[in-house]
Amino acid sequence: MLHLFLLISAVTVICDSFNPIYLNLSYSNFYTFSINKSVEYILEFSAPELKYPPRVTINSSDAQIKTPLMVVARQPKELLSWQLPMVLESDTGNHNFTKISRTLCHDMYRDYAPRGIRVDSPIVSVSTAAPQNVTFTVQVDYQKDFFIKPSVKYNFNITPSEPRFYFYNFTANITESPNSNYETVILEVFSDDFVCMTVSIQNASCPVFDTNQDITFRGFYETVNTQGGITIPKYKFPYGFFAVFVAKPDDSDCTGIPSLYYDTNRTKTITLIVKPSISYQDYVNAVIATLSSIGIFYFVFIAGFIFCSKRGYVPRQMEYVSSEPATPSTCLGEEVDEISLDETEYDVVSEADQDKSIRLGKSVVYLSDLARKDPRVHKYKSYLYLYNVLTVALFYGLPVIQLVVTYQRVLNETGQQDLCYYNFLCAHPLGVISDFNHVFSNSGYVLLGLLFLGITYRREITHKDLNFERQYGIPQHYGMFYAMGVALIMEGVLSGSYHVCPNTANFQFDSSFMYVMAVLCMVKLYQNRHPDINATAYATFGVLAVAILLGMIGILEGNLYFWIVFTIIYLLSCFYLSIQIYYMGCWKLDAGLAMRVWRICVYEFWSGPLNVIKPIHKARMCLLIIANLCNWGMAFWGVYKHQKDFALFLLAIFMGNTLLYFSFYIVMKIINKERVNKLSLFFLSLSVLCAISAMYFFLNKSISWSRTPAQSRQFNQECKLLRFYDFHDIWHFLSAIGMFFTFMVLLTLDDDLSHTHRNKIVVF
Repeated sequence: MLHLFLLISAVTVICDSFNPIYLNLSYSNFYTFSINKSVEYILEFSAPELKYPPRVTINSSDAQIKTPLMVVARQPKELLSWQLPMVLESDTGNHNFTKISRTLCHDMYRDYAPRGIRVDSPIVSVSTAAPQNVTFTVQVDYQKDFFIKPSVKYNFNITPSEPRFYFYNFTANITESPNSNYETVILEVFSDDFVCMTVSIQNASCPVFDTNQDITFRGFYETVNTQGGITIPKYKFPYGFFAVFVAKPDDSDCTGIPSLYYDTNRTKTITLIVKPSISYQDYVNAVIATLSSIGIFYFVFIAGFIFCSKRGYVPRQMEYVSSEPATPSTCLGEEVDEISLDETEYDVVSEADQDKSIRLGKSVVYLSDLARKDPRVHKYKSYLYLYNVLTVALFYGLPVIQLVVTYQRVLNETGQQDLCYYNFLCAHPLGVISDFNHVFSNSGYVLLGLLFLGITYRREITHKDLNFERQYGIPQHYGMFYAMGVALIMEGVLSGSYHVCPNTANFQFDSSFMYVMAVLCMVKLYQNRHPDINATAYATFGVLAVAILLGMIGILEGNLYFWIVFTIIYLLSCFYLSIQIYYMGCWKLDAGLAMRVWRICVYEFWSGPLNVIKPIHKARMCLLIIANLCNWGMAFWGVYKHQKDFALFLLAIFMGNTLLYFSFYIVMKIINKERVNKLSLFFLSLSVLCAISAMYFFLNKSISWSRTPAQSRQFNQECKLLRFYDFHDIWHFLSAIGMFFTFMVLLTLDDDLSHTHRNKIVVF
């Protein structure tokens, strides 16, 4: 009995020391109370009918971390709790927030009705373990702009401790508009400040994850600083969705750089608008317009090219038969068939030495001096480029497609919108593909690549005359042209794959075959006048492999040390290639190099002191000086800037050198009084026009993979063409057309020499 009496006495003392206070309060008013460990406030906020969800705001500058205020907001079937002050982690440490505002969740599946939300009055309980009095202020109000209407702007503020969420109902906003699709909407957010936040799209059910710790647990989500957007289909959220906005305690997730100091003002002002997506008819119109335009281009180009080719066509055997009916090449007969297709060197060492002496000793070298191998050897070696391109395309393309499909699946399953760098303001989904328009706009590369292959095939079968090609015109090397056509097709395939989920890790998919096309153009131009000493397919693709490897390292570890190593490799390569080009492949790096250089200098000095520095091949030397100055300038600019966008810098090197050599080739044709035919000039003009236009659209980019996802969204822009394509899509079309016309220039550039004997064609 004594123990029972003591227990009852202790309970009585505790109950006497703890005083719960129940109050029935009104909405929209501020109430201030003092509390300590002996008091708990139970506050009920009554209303006849809640048309909007209640929002609880509580503020206390006296609350301490060791003895915080414990706040519990209760509803019949939901409960939400937090402590005050709220502690959030950041790069600069923990930060305390003394004001918290939370919107109470209501399951919209159950509670939503056309006339409002049916819910019992919320009860807010406040307690603390603090021995001294703590003052707090509390308010419960309506969130009157809770229901979002389409195409209406909403302005509001958030902080890390004052998140907000809104509700959009697909069913209540269906409109019979022929130009809009309310089954899929685009949520757009804008802000004038750079405070980082997370935007989340969640099912309209409780609980709502609206804190920095749990906002990524459900639905779609992305980081945003000044601009963002998410495409939301109804089939994923059939009963509507909550749009949740939570500011972050620092900006490191948006900038990618750890914050060095803490900005006390973490208030973010936001403008929100939900727009309907484009209609099904817009998809159909864009696809039909694209394919029709390419079809018209096919018809006009093929008809025009055939017509122009027939007008300027001269039978290939006419001059050959009339002027040189008895040349030895016409009598080769069966002997030609016995030549090995694996022949890569001359049969006799003395013949090779004689060939080198011709190349080094003559101030003017003619094509006949550098086209002494059998044409079938050249053909076989040119087809090696095609076989290598096909091999690379197969073994590079299949893993790429597999990887981006995996990316798309992860995006669809996790909802992590930061995984892919889309232009969210102009990304139209189709099926499982989130950004169909940027994938489909690469069809130009594929279709124009097929057209170029067809033109090359027709040209090959039309001009198939082995004996004639031994002595007349520029060696055609159709295998190289086929390789270029396949490369153009693969650029479309890989660029389309990249745009399935563009990000920092896979940008090389978009640029790899750009490298290939640039190098093939340079090699083809050099091959025109140097068929016997041109780089082999294996060496060419070996260089490309090294370039892609450097590109990968530059993207992953593009620091100053990498740039220094890359610059050394770059400049040494320029030096080596310059010597090889100047001496036309007769220069070797071996133990006897120093002795050979000494002998040449002594010989040249005794023949005339100025001959030591006077070049034999002036035009070639001029080209190499200009090329080296340009490359040295690019190398030092790269070291100075060492920008993160290394893959684009590498592409600029290849494209720049291709353009430089292209210009040199055309200028040298004019200097040597060779005629650039009108068809080539026409193709060249169209190529330049497309290139200039394409660069404008490329520089007005809509994403930037070299930045963080939030920074990339700052470049997002509305669709510009057919409500379906943006500037980058237009870049795809124009660059595809430009590359096609560039290939056509290469195909027809030396047609004026088709009936010119090779001993009259100058090598430059």
